[in-house]
Amino acid sequence: MFLRVLTRRVRRYQGPSPPRVHHAQRRTATVQSTDVGHRRFSFTETDPHVVPGAPNKRVSVDPQGHELTKLEFQEEPLGLTRDQGHGYLRVSFGEAIGPDERYQVVRKLGWGMHGSVWMAYDRKAKKYVAVKALKGHMTDLFNKGVAWELPAWQRLASTPPAPGVEPGHIPPLLAHFIHRGREQDGEHLCFVTDVMGGDVKRLQIEGAKQKPFPLSLAKRILLHTLHGLAHMHHCEFVHTSLASDNIMFDVGSAEIVALIEGDPPRLHPREESWKGTVQAAVTQPLPLPPMVGATIRTYLLSDFSRAQPFGNHTLDVLTAPPLRAPEILLQGPWGKKIDIWAFGCLIYELVTAHALFEIGPRPQAGLDKSTAHLWQMLCTTQERIPREMIEKSQLGPHYFNLPCNPEELYCDLKVDMAVEANPFRALLKRHRILNDEDLSSTAKIMQRCLRLDPKERATAQELLQDPWWQGAA
Repeated sequence: MFLRVLTRRVRRYQGPSPPRVHHAQRRTATVQSTDVGHRRFSFTETDPHVVPGAPNKRVSVDPQGHELTKLEFQEEPLGLTRDQGHGYLRVSFGEAIGPDERYQVVRKLGWGMHGSVWMAYDRKAKKYVAVKALKGHMTDLFNKGVAWELPAWQRLASTPPAPGVEPGHIPPLLAHFIHRGREQDGEHLCFVTDVMGGDVKRLQIEGAKQKPFPLSLAKRILLHTLHGLAHMHHCEFVHTSLASDNIMFDVGSAEIVALIEGDPPRLHPREESWKGTVQAAVTQPLPLPPMVGATIRTYLLSDFSRAQPFGNHTLDVLTAPPLRAPEILLQGPWGKKIDIWAFGCLIYELVTAHALFEIGPRPQAGLDKSTAHLWQMLCTTQERIPREMIEKSQLGPHYFNLPCNPEELYCDLKVDMAVEANPFRALLKRHRILNDEDLSSTAKIMQRCLRLDPKERATAQELLQDPWWQGAA
């Protein structure tokens, strides 16, 4: 049997190290499985029919005669097993988990690809906390030495910041423990931290109505994030997943109490799953602060689920596509400077409320998605790609010509398309939101981050000394 899984909607949460969340789209996966099977992707054009009594379950037959079961879930796909790549935590409101049943579950704050996050009451410390529970599949990856979230967090917590790096921009890890879930779900590695007020992506989409942040607010968010990133690099870990939805902000305890009193936890109706029915909790995030309140929040770099130690890389899918560095596209050697490239893209994104690069093919120009992305990099940086990068990468010779003359230090794209002059200052000017002085200074700090050659990019600590931060708090 084949099983196709659709999640109907994804909601944000406030808590520790948020898992990667896809907004406004369905996550689709097909699993060939009995109880334990191997994952594969499969698609069919057969019209499914609705199974009576199970509105979220449909059965169809593909052209090869295989029966397909398609499940549409309200939120995380509960009931799909650890061995199918899932195994989400299943708990009830009021249930106590952790050592000595210390943490009493209050509500669900959200979920993502790697797990779910819950607000709980710490009965020993007498305060509300957030508990991120990795799904069983991710806990298995941690046990196999593939995922580094816990070692990264422990090192971040135990290492003093470098000189010039401000502490307090990494969520504190209060505790961690293993929760033994249901047999098919596996074990859940859980992290306990302070409850966060929300993430910057949601703040920009819902709070700022998808408009640019005031420059002073954008600088505050970015400066706090840079302090967190500098500390992470000082601890010899690469974040690899820097993005606006992985930047959180703090919250006051009074806000938490008011939320709980005014918005009790809720459950979705029961729905079909792999075997039997399940009932998911409704995601209930904290309300966003008014924009004036956002200017006094502390911002913290979060989500270490894909963190990688220097020199020991166990993952190869890195960074959201719009923020992906050229060495990642070329599948070449990479290090901490992929975070710096992503940070440069984030500057543009938070200042303008637009992505720096448009991700997708350009069929009218004969460019596939990756070639179009690389071409835009050449246009905006006004640089040529070093020959050394092409020779050391797996896909470099696929996209770039290697000159016959060994003394030629740079390579050009194979596609016959002129590189346009589209520098950072010109891109920023199009939005008509910065004065001339701010245009120049913003373009300059972006240029320090967005160099094609990673060796030429500034470090996080060097960027902290940039004059662009003058007056930022």
